[in-house]
Amino acid sequence: MIKKIFVTFSFLLLLSQISSSQVFQNYEIVVESGKADSIRLNLKKIEIIGNKKTKPDIILRELLFSENQSVSLSQFISAQKRILSLELFTQVRFDIVGDRQHSTLIISVYERWYIFPIPLFYLNERSWRKISYGGSLLYYNFLGSNILLNFTAAFGYNPQLKLAYYNPWFFGKYKFFTNLKLFKGKVRSKSPEYEDVDDSRIGVDWLIGKRFGHFTYLGLTLNYTEITATDSGLTLSPSSKDILPSVSLLFQYDNRDLKEYPHKGWNLQFWGRRAGNNKWLHYYQYGADLRRYQPITQKTTLALRAATMLSSGNIPVYDRVYFGYQERIRGRFYNIFEGENLIFGGIEFRFPLLKIRYIDVPPMPGFEAYSSHLKFGVSAGIFYDTGAVWFQDHKLIREDFKSGFGAGLHFHLPYIDVFRVECGFNSQWKAQFIAEVETAF
Repeated sequence: MIKKIFVTFSFLLLLSQISSSQVFQNYEIVVESGKADSIRLNLKKIEIIGNKKTKPDIILRELLFSENQSVSLSQFISAQKRILSLELFTQVRFDIVGDRQHSTLIISVYERWYIFPIPLFYLNERSWRKISYGGSLLYYNFLGSNILLNFTAAFGYNPQLKLAYYNPWFFGKYKFFTNLKLFKGKVRSKSPEYEDVDDSRIGVDWLIGKRFGHFTYLGLTLNYTEITATDSGLTLSPSSKDILPSVSLLFQYDNRDLKEYPHKGWNLQFWGRRAGNNKWLHYYQYGADLRRYQPITQKTTLALRAATMLSSGNIPVYDRVYFGYQERIRGRFYNIFEGENLIFGGIEFRFPLLKIRYIDVPPMPGFEAYSSHLKFGVSAGIFYDTGAVWFQDHKLIREDFKSGFGAGLHFHLPYIDVFRVECGFNSQWKAQFIAEVETAF
């Protein structure tokens, strides 16, 4: 699959009455004597340049301020990062001209490539024995409104057809968001007990939610899935076909400064799910995922994560939880652990090695706009992960926890955000190599 795109930024302030120096250090602007909150400007005008496709409102609603307001330097910095986190631009530049009493903010955006017809070749669960291939069409920023359309046809391991529509903000001031998916396919069981068994699935998944303020979200997901298995042990209904309606409620608070590689902020999620509606299928799952990004200095960050998923009722095999697939413990990265409940904790210290810079490469005819303002930078991280999975009839004990630690390099690249190369160790100091896209958390 293709990774969504954020590309990092530069921030240029032209202020005739401000003498403090600005130096760019990866994702943070350094302001002499920490004056970012004390420096305020009377903003008289906002201009946007470069948005050939993107509607101005998509950009303006991320500012949290408007014309004819007094705005601090820290508010400008935060707003610029929020615009970057829209995933619509390769670079965002803020220029402030004028003086403190009559300032104009000029927002220059460099739009990215939005339509991606992609041949697919990928590994399921990071295994060369589980290869999928096919094609996908991704259309970002549909109608200039930050809408994502996705059609995927995959074959081989876990063949599937999927059509998805995602709109992160509609109805203006009411701030609704939605995600609709239609899907059909086959899924190989992740359980070692049923490792050669497939189930066939067809269904629809609809998320509808509302944003409160700028950082708080409340969503309701309605799902209907029909699951048919070749092995009766995989399903719970006597017919070997589970009719599985479910309803989920999600609360999220997310004020990270830059979603691609956060330096400060919170990302908190709490959710609950009720699945099934008959005597064979009727169970609950609920959980929390708490992430904190704490600046240590203007350049370094301490990232922390605590997560859990708990269940009650008779959980079918296809809804069990695992380490070794989506959730992993670095140092035990390729080991599979199965259960009905999960708990995880992680900590990582991150620091820059080579600050973000922009590179222009020789353009291809017709694609000149997509070969400029390409970022490159390098950071590093030192991490420790621990966690456990267990079944409901098992009492969690200390020996159930698996842990790992290590260090790695984080490459900030265009079109894939962050590429990590890490070395993890288990408690016996056995080393393993890890190569992944995105931050671990």
